[in-house]
Amino acid sequence: MGALDRFNRQAQNIADTYAGLQDRIFAMIIDTLKKADYKHVDKDDVVLWQAEQLQKMGRLTQQTVAMMAKADGVHKQAIADLIKFHGLQIANEVDNQIQQVAPDVTPPTVSQSVVPLLNGIVAQTWTDLQNNVNETLITRNVNKSAAANVYRQILTESTTATVSGLMTHQDAVESAIYRAVDRGLPTRLIDRAGHRWSLEGYTNMVVTTTTQRTFNEVRLKRIKDYHIGQAVMSSHPASRPACAPIQGHVVNVVPPGSDDFDDQYDSIYNHGYGDPAGTQGINCRHVLFPFVPGVSVNHQPQYGPDEAIENGKIVQQQRARERAIRDAKKRLAAAKELGDEDTAQKAKTLIRARQAHMREFIDKTNEGRKQPLLARDYSRERIASK
Repeated sequence: MGALDRFNRQAQNIADTYAGLQDRIFAMIIDTLKKADYKHVDKDDVVLWQAEQLQKMGRLTQQTVAMMAKADGVHKQAIADLIKFHGLQIANEVDNQIQQVAPDVTPPTVSQSVVPLLNGIVAQTWTDLQNNVNETLITRNVNKSAAANVYRQILTESTTATVSGLMTHQDAVESAIYRAVDRGLPTRLIDRAGHRWSLEGYTNMVVTTTTQRTFNEVRLKRIKDYHIGQAVMSSHPASRPACAPIQGHVVNVVPPGSDDFDDQYDSIYNHGYGDPAGTQGINCRHVLFPFVPGVSVNHQPQYGPDEAIENGKIVQQQRARERAIRDAKKRLAAAKELGDEDTAQKAKTLIRARQAHMREFIDKTNEGRKQPLLARDYSRERIASK
Protein backbone atom coordinates (compact mmCIF):
# COMPACT_ATOMS: atom_id res chain seq x y z
CA MET A 1 0.00 0.00 0.00
CA GLY A 2 1.42 3.37 -1.05
CA ALA A 3 1.46 6.68 0.78
CA LEU A 4 -1.64 7.93 -1.03
CA ASP A 5 -3.67 4.82 -0.21
CA ARG A 6 -2.77 5.09 3.48
CA PHE A 7 -3.62 8.79 3.45
CA ASN A 8 -6.97 8.19 1.75
CA ARG A 9 -7.88 5.49 4.24
CA GLN A 10 -7.17 7.70 7.25
CA ALA A 11 -8.75 10.79 5.71
CA GLN A 12 -11.96 8.89 4.98
CA ASN A 13 -12.44 8.58 8.74
CA ILE A 14 -12.94 12.34 8.87
CA ALA A 15 -15.54 12.25 6.08
CA ASP A 16 -17.28 9.35 7.82
CA THR A 17 -17.35 11.29 11.09
CA TYR A 18 -19.13 14.20 9.44
CA ALA A 19 -21.54 11.85 7.65
CA GLY A 20 -22.25 10.15 10.98
CA LEU A 21 -22.94 13.55 12.53
CA GLN A 22 -25.45 14.31 9.80
CA ASP A 23 -27.20 10.99 10.40
CA ARG A 24 -27.34 11.53 14.17
CA ILE A 25 -28.72 15.04 13.72
CA PHE A 26 -31.54 13.72 11.53
CA ALA A 27 -32.23 11.00 14.10
CA MET A 28 -32.41 13.69 16.79
CA ILE A 29 -34.84 15.76 14.70
CA ILE A 30 -37.02 12.71 14.06
CA ASP A 31 -37.00 11.80 17.76
CA THR A 32 -38.06 15.35 18.66
CA LEU A 33 -40.98 15.18 16.24
CA LYS A 34 -42.02 11.73 17.46
CA LYS A 35 -42.17 13.00 21.02
CA ALA A 36 -44.37 15.83 19.78
CA ASP A 37 -47.02 13.24 18.80
CA TYR A 38 -47.34 14.57 15.25
CA LYS A 39 -49.50 11.61 14.20
CA HIS A 40 -52.50 12.87 16.19
CA VAL A 41 -52.60 16.45 14.94
CA ASP A 42 -55.27 17.65 12.49
CA LYS A 43 -55.66 20.77 10.37
CA ASP A 44 -57.59 22.61 13.07
CA ASP A 45 -54.80 22.59 15.64
CA VAL A 46 -51.73 22.24 13.42
CA VAL A 47 -50.77 25.92 13.60
CA LEU A 48 -50.74 25.81 17.41
CA TRP A 49 -48.75 22.57 17.25
CA GLN A 50 -46.22 24.18 14.93
CA ALA A 51 -45.78 27.15 17.29
CA GLU A 52 -45.11 24.79 20.21
CA GLN A 53 -42.54 22.83 18.24
CA LEU A 54 -40.69 25.93 17.06
CA GLN A 55 -39.86 26.61 20.69
CA LYS A 56 -37.70 23.48 20.70
CA MET A 57 -35.19 24.82 18.17
CA GLY A 58 -32.93 26.17 20.89
CA ARG A 59 -32.62 22.76 22.51
CA LEU A 60 -31.96 21.11 19.16
CA THR A 61 -29.18 23.60 18.54
CA GLN A 62 -27.64 22.88 21.96
CA GLN A 63 -27.76 19.15 21.32
CA THR A 64 -26.04 19.64 17.97
CA VAL A 65 -23.26 21.63 19.63
CA ALA A 66 -22.82 18.83 22.17
CA MET A 67 -22.61 16.23 19.37
CA MET A 68 -19.98 18.28 17.60
CA ALA A 69 -17.92 18.60 20.78
CA LYS A 70 -17.82 14.83 21.17
CA ALA A 71 -16.96 14.10 17.53
CA ASP A 72 -13.46 12.72 17.33
CA GLY A 73 -11.15 13.93 14.58
CA VAL A 74 -13.01 17.00 13.29
CA HIS A 75 -11.03 19.62 15.20
CA LYS A 76 -8.15 21.60 13.75
CA GLN A 77 -5.31 19.76 15.48
CA ALA A 78 -6.52 16.35 14.34
CA ILE A 79 -6.76 17.53 10.73
CA ALA A 80 -3.34 19.20 10.96
CA ASP A 81 -1.77 16.04 12.36
CA LEU A 82 -3.34 13.94 9.61
CA ILE A 83 -2.15 16.15 6.76
CA LYS A 84 1.33 16.74 8.12
CA PHE A 85 2.01 13.11 8.99
CA HIS A 86 0.93 11.77 5.63
CA GLY A 87 2.44 14.71 3.76
CA LEU A 88 5.86 13.78 5.14
CA GLN A 89 5.28 10.14 4.21
CA ILE A 90 4.51 11.26 0.66
CA ALA A 91 7.71 13.34 0.60
CA ASN A 92 9.76 10.34 1.72
CA GLU A 93 8.16 8.16 -0.94
CA VAL A 94 8.89 10.54 -3.82
CA ASP A 95 12.41 11.22 -2.51
CA ASN A 96 13.13 7.51 -2.76
CA GLN A 97 11.84 7.50 -6.33
CA ILE A 98 13.93 10.52 -7.27
CA GLN A 99 17.07 9.07 -5.76
CA GLN A 100 16.84 6.23 -8.26
CA VAL A 101 17.06 8.59 -11.24
CA ALA A 102 19.06 11.49 -9.75
CA PRO A 103 21.23 10.01 -7.00
CA ASP A 104 23.82 12.80 -7.01
CA VAL A 105 21.45 15.74 -6.48
CA THR A 106 21.04 17.13 -2.97
CA PRO A 107 17.74 18.99 -2.50
CA PRO A 108 16.62 21.28 0.33
CA THR A 109 15.59 19.45 3.48
CA VAL A 110 11.99 18.35 3.76
CA SER A 111 11.45 20.73 6.68
CA GLN A 112 12.47 23.70 4.55
CA SER A 113 10.65 22.59 1.42
CA VAL A 114 7.54 20.65 2.35
CA VAL A 115 6.49 21.78 5.83
CA PRO A 116 5.50 25.34 4.76
CA LEU A 117 3.47 23.81 1.93
CA LEU A 118 1.69 21.45 4.34
CA ASN A 119 0.96 24.33 6.74
CA GLY A 120 -0.78 26.14 3.90
CA ILE A 121 -2.88 23.09 3.01
CA VAL A 122 -3.86 22.63 6.67
CA ALA A 123 -4.93 26.27 6.92
CA GLN A 124 -6.99 26.13 3.71
CA THR A 125 -8.67 22.84 4.61
CA TRP A 126 -9.62 24.01 8.08
CA THR A 127 -10.90 27.33 6.75
CA ASP A 128 -13.12 25.55 4.22
CA LEU A 129 -14.57 23.19 6.83
CA GLN A 130 -14.91 25.88 9.50
CA ASN A 131 -16.62 28.45 7.28
CA ASN A 132 -18.98 26.13 5.40
CA VAL A 133 -19.72 23.35 7.90
CA ASN A 134 -18.47 23.70 11.45
CA GLU A 135 -19.88 27.14 12.16
CA THR A 136 -23.37 25.99 11.18
CA LEU A 137 -23.06 23.06 13.62
CA ILE A 138 -21.52 24.79 16.64
CA THR A 139 -23.44 28.07 16.51
CA ARG A 140 -25.99 28.66 19.25
CA ASN A 141 -27.83 31.13 17.04
CA VAL A 142 -30.92 29.20 15.89
CA ASN A 143 -31.20 31.37 12.78
CA LYS A 144 -27.79 30.17 11.60
CA SER A 145 -27.91 26.59 12.88
CA ALA A 146 -28.11 23.95 10.15
CA ALA A 147 -30.08 21.58 12.37
CA ALA A 148 -32.54 24.26 13.45
CA ASN A 149 -33.09 25.40 9.88
CA VAL A 150 -33.86 21.85 8.71
CA TYR A 151 -36.24 21.38 11.65
CA ARG A 152 -37.97 24.69 10.87
CA GLN A 153 -38.33 23.76 7.20
CA ILE A 154 -39.91 20.41 8.09
CA LEU A 155 -42.42 22.17 10.35
CA THR A 156 -43.23 24.79 7.72
CA GLU A 157 -43.69 22.33 4.87
CA SER A 158 -45.78 19.91 6.90
CA THR A 159 -48.00 22.63 8.36
CA THR A 160 -48.67 24.11 4.92
CA ALA A 161 -49.58 20.72 3.47
CA THR A 162 -51.88 19.91 6.42
CA VAL A 163 -53.70 23.26 6.37
CA SER A 164 -54.27 22.95 2.63
CA GLY A 165 -55.90 19.56 3.18
CA LEU A 166 -53.56 17.86 0.72
CA MET A 167 -52.67 15.12 3.21
CA THR A 168 -52.95 14.12 6.84
CA HIS A 169 -50.51 15.70 9.27
CA GLN A 170 -48.74 12.38 9.77
CA ASP A 171 -48.16 12.01 6.04
CA ALA A 172 -47.18 15.68 5.75
CA VAL A 173 -44.55 15.46 8.50
CA GLU A 174 -43.08 12.21 7.26
CA SER A 175 -42.96 13.42 3.65
CA ALA A 176 -41.17 16.58 4.77
CA ILE A 177 -38.67 14.51 6.76
CA TYR A 178 -37.90 12.29 3.79
CA ARG A 179 -37.35 15.32 1.56
CA ALA A 180 -34.98 16.78 4.15
CA VAL A 181 -33.05 13.51 4.37
CA ASP A 182 -32.80 13.39 0.57
CA ARG A 183 -31.38 16.93 0.52
CA GLY A 184 -29.00 16.34 3.41
CA LEU A 185 -27.96 18.79 6.10
CA PRO A 186 -27.21 22.09 4.34
CA THR A 187 -23.85 23.84 4.43
CA ARG A 188 -23.20 27.47 3.56
CA LEU A 189 -21.69 26.62 0.20
CA ILE A 190 -23.76 27.35 -2.90
CA ASP A 191 -22.12 26.51 -6.21
CA ARG A 192 -22.37 28.46 -9.46
CA ALA A 193 -25.41 26.46 -10.50
CA GLY A 194 -27.24 27.62 -7.38
CA HIS A 195 -27.04 24.21 -5.72
CA ARG A 196 -26.48 24.20 -1.97
CA TRP A 197 -24.06 21.48 -0.92
CA SER A 198 -25.02 19.02 1.79
CA LEU A 199 -22.76 18.37 4.76
CA GLU A 200 -21.91 14.87 3.57
CA GLY A 201 -21.30 15.86 -0.05
CA TYR A 202 -19.21 18.87 0.85
CA THR A 203 -17.01 17.20 3.44
CA ASN A 204 -16.41 14.26 1.09
CA MET A 205 -15.31 16.72 -1.58
CA VAL A 206 -13.02 18.59 0.85
CA VAL A 207 -11.42 15.37 2.10
CA THR A 208 -10.88 14.01 -1.42
CA THR A 209 -9.51 17.33 -2.65
CA THR A 210 -7.20 17.66 0.34
CA THR A 211 -5.67 14.21 -0.02
CA GLN A 212 -5.12 14.59 -3.75
CA ARG A 213 -3.83 18.15 -3.41
CA THR A 214 -1.39 17.15 -0.67
CA PHE A 215 -0.18 14.16 -2.65
CA ASN A 216 0.24 16.07 -5.90
CA GLU A 217 1.71 19.28 -4.53
CA VAL A 218 4.19 17.57 -2.22
CA ARG A 219 5.41 15.34 -5.04
CA LEU A 220 5.70 18.25 -7.47
CA LYS A 221 7.51 20.37 -4.90
CA ARG A 222 10.10 17.69 -4.27
CA ILE A 223 10.56 16.99 -8.00
CA LYS A 224 11.24 20.68 -8.57
CA ASP A 225 13.53 20.80 -5.51
CA TYR A 226 15.79 18.38 -7.37
CA HIS A 227 15.69 20.67 -10.44
CA ILE A 228 13.87 18.01 -12.41
CA GLY A 229 11.47 19.59 -14.87
CA GLN A 230 9.78 16.54 -16.31
CA ALA A 231 7.59 13.71 -15.08
CA VAL A 232 5.73 10.73 -16.49
CA MET A 233 1.99 10.98 -15.93
CA SER A 234 0.33 7.71 -14.95
CA SER A 235 -2.31 6.41 -17.34
CA HIS A 236 -5.78 4.98 -16.76
CA PRO A 237 -8.43 3.50 -19.07
CA ALA A 238 -10.79 6.29 -17.94
CA SER A 239 -9.74 9.92 -17.89
CA ARG A 240 -11.06 13.46 -17.74
CA PRO A 241 -10.70 15.49 -20.97
CA ALA A 242 -7.87 17.64 -19.58
CA CYS A 243 -5.67 14.64 -18.81
CA ALA A 244 -6.53 12.25 -21.64
CA PRO A 245 -4.11 13.72 -24.26
CA ILE A 246 -1.07 13.67 -21.94
CA GLN A 247 -1.62 10.71 -19.65
CA GLY A 248 1.03 8.05 -20.05
CA HIS A 249 3.43 10.59 -21.55
CA VAL A 250 6.39 12.63 -20.36
CA VAL A 251 5.30 16.17 -19.52
CA ASN A 252 6.89 19.34 -18.26
CA VAL A 253 5.92 20.09 -14.66
CA VAL A 254 7.62 23.49 -14.60
CA PRO A 255 6.38 26.61 -16.41
CA PRO A 256 7.87 27.54 -19.79
CA GLY A 257 10.12 30.21 -18.31
CA SER A 258 11.95 27.77 -16.05
CA ASP A 259 15.55 26.71 -16.74
CA ASP A 260 14.39 23.11 -16.30
CA PHE A 261 11.73 23.35 -19.04
CA ASP A 262 12.25 21.08 -22.08
CA ASP A 263 10.23 22.17 -25.11
CA GLN A 264 10.25 18.70 -26.69
CA TYR A 265 7.59 17.68 -24.17
CA ASP A 266 4.05 18.89 -23.63
CA SER A 267 3.30 20.73 -20.38
CA ILE A 268 0.72 20.26 -17.63
CA TYR A 269 0.26 24.03 -17.87
CA ASN A 270 -1.29 23.48 -21.31
CA HIS A 271 -3.93 21.17 -19.82
CA GLY A 272 -5.64 23.16 -17.10
CA TYR A 273 -3.11 22.71 -14.32
CA GLY A 274 -4.34 24.79 -11.38
CA ASP A 275 -8.00 24.60 -12.43
CA PRO A 276 -10.52 22.36 -10.61
CA ALA A 277 -11.37 20.48 -13.82
CA GLY A 278 -7.82 20.47 -15.14
CA THR A 279 -5.00 18.00 -14.78
CA GLN A 280 -4.14 17.49 -11.10
CA GLY A 281 -7.45 19.20 -10.25
CA ILE A 282 -10.33 18.00 -8.07
CA ASN A 283 -10.68 14.20 -8.16
CA CYS A 284 -7.78 13.80 -10.59
CA ARG A 285 -6.11 10.48 -9.78
CA HIS A 286 -3.11 10.80 -12.06
CA VAL A 287 0.31 10.49 -10.47
CA LEU A 288 3.41 12.31 -11.75
CA PHE A 289 6.59 10.23 -11.55
CA PRO A 290 9.97 12.02 -11.76
CA PHE A 291 11.58 11.62 -15.18
CA VAL A 292 15.17 12.36 -16.18
CA PRO A 293 15.74 12.21 -19.96
CA GLY A 294 18.34 9.61 -20.85
CA VAL A 295 17.99 7.90 -17.48
CA SER A 296 14.31 7.21 -16.87
CA VAL A 297 12.12 4.84 -18.89
CA ASN A 298 8.41 5.34 -19.49
CA HIS A 299 6.58 2.07 -18.81
CA GLN A 300 3.05 3.50 -18.69
CA PRO A 301 0.39 1.79 -20.85
CA GLN A 302 -1.07 3.93 -23.60
CA TYR A 303 -4.77 4.66 -24.12
CA GLY A 304 -6.40 6.63 -26.90
CA PRO A 305 -7.64 10.03 -25.60
CA ASP A 306 -11.12 9.73 -27.10
CA GLU A 307 -11.63 6.25 -25.64
CA ALA A 308 -10.32 7.35 -22.23
CA ILE A 309 -12.69 10.31 -22.16
CA GLU A 310 -15.66 8.10 -23.06
CA ASN A 311 -14.62 5.65 -20.36
CA GLY A 312 -14.42 8.54 -17.92
CA LYS A 313 -18.06 9.35 -18.63
CA ILE A 314 -18.98 5.73 -17.95
CA VAL A 315 -17.17 5.81 -14.60
CA GLN A 316 -19.14 8.91 -13.68
CA GLN A 317 -22.34 6.98 -14.43
CA GLN A 318 -21.21 4.37 -11.92
CA ARG A 319 -20.60 7.12 -9.33
CA ALA A 320 -24.14 8.37 -9.88
CA ARG A 321 -25.52 4.88 -9.29
CA GLU A 322 -23.47 4.60 -6.10
CA ARG A 323 -24.96 7.86 -4.83
CA ALA A 324 -28.45 6.60 -5.66
CA ILE A 325 -27.87 3.46 -3.56
CA ARG A 326 -26.63 5.57 -0.64
CA ASP A 327 -29.65 7.85 -0.93
CA ALA A 328 -32.03 4.88 -0.72
CA LYS A 329 -30.18 3.59 2.34
CA LYS A 330 -30.55 6.97 4.05
CA ARG A 331 -34.28 6.93 3.39
CA LEU A 332 -34.46 3.43 4.86
CA ALA A 333 -32.66 4.63 7.98
CA ALA A 334 -35.10 7.53 8.36
CA ALA A 335 -38.08 5.21 7.89
CA LYS A 336 -36.77 2.92 10.62
CA GLU A 337 -36.36 5.90 12.96
CA LEU A 338 -39.97 6.90 12.26
CA GLY A 339 -41.28 3.37 12.59
CA ASP A 340 -42.70 3.75 9.07
CA GLU A 341 -42.78 0.12 7.98
CA ASP A 342 -44.44 0.82 4.63
CA THR A 343 -41.72 3.27 3.52
CA ALA A 344 -39.02 1.01 4.99
CA GLN A 345 -40.18 -1.87 2.82
CA LYS A 346 -40.31 0.38 -0.24
CA ALA A 347 -36.80 1.60 0.52
CA LYS A 348 -35.52 -1.97 0.84
CA THR A 349 -37.08 -2.81 -2.51
CA LEU A 350 -35.53 0.30 -4.04
CA ILE A 351 -32.10 -0.58 -2.64
CA ARG A 352 -32.28 -4.09 -4.08
CA ALA A 353 -33.40 -2.73 -7.45
CA ARG A 354 -30.61 -0.16 -7.60
CA GLN A 355 -28.03 -2.75 -6.57
CA ALA A 356 -29.30 -5.06 -9.31
CA HIS A 357 -29.07 -2.22 -11.83
CA MET A 358 -25.50 -1.61 -10.67
CA ARG A 359 -24.57 -5.24 -11.28
CA GLU A 360 -26.17 -5.19 -14.71
CA PHE A 361 -24.45 -1.91 -15.60
CA ILE A 362 -21.03 -3.24 -14.61
CA ASP A 363 -21.53 -6.55 -16.42
CA LYS A 364 -22.76 -4.87 -19.59
CA THR A 365 -19.93 -2.32 -19.54
CA ASN A 366 -17.23 -4.95 -19.06
CA GLU A 367 -18.67 -7.36 -21.61
CA GLY A 368 -16.31 -7.86 -24.54
CA ARG A 369 -13.44 -5.87 -23.02
CA LYS A 370 -10.01 -7.43 -22.65
CA GLN A 371 -9.64 -5.68 -19.30
CA PRO A 372 -12.70 -4.83 -17.14
CA LEU A 373 -13.32 -1.10 -16.91
CA LEU A 374 -15.59 -1.15 -13.86
CA ALA A 375 -15.45 -2.97 -10.55
CA ARG A 376 -17.95 -2.98 -7.70
CA ASP A 377 -16.75 -0.83 -4.79
CA TYR A 378 -19.05 -1.49 -1.85
CA SER A 379 -17.39 1.18 0.27
CA ARG A 380 -18.84 3.80 -2.08
CA GLU A 381 -22.35 2.40 -1.56
CA ARG A 382 -22.38 2.34 2.22
CA ILE A 383 -23.58 5.05 4.59
CA ALA A 384 -21.76 6.01 7.76
CA SER A 385 -22.62 4.03 10.87
CA LYS A 386 -24.05 6.05 13.75
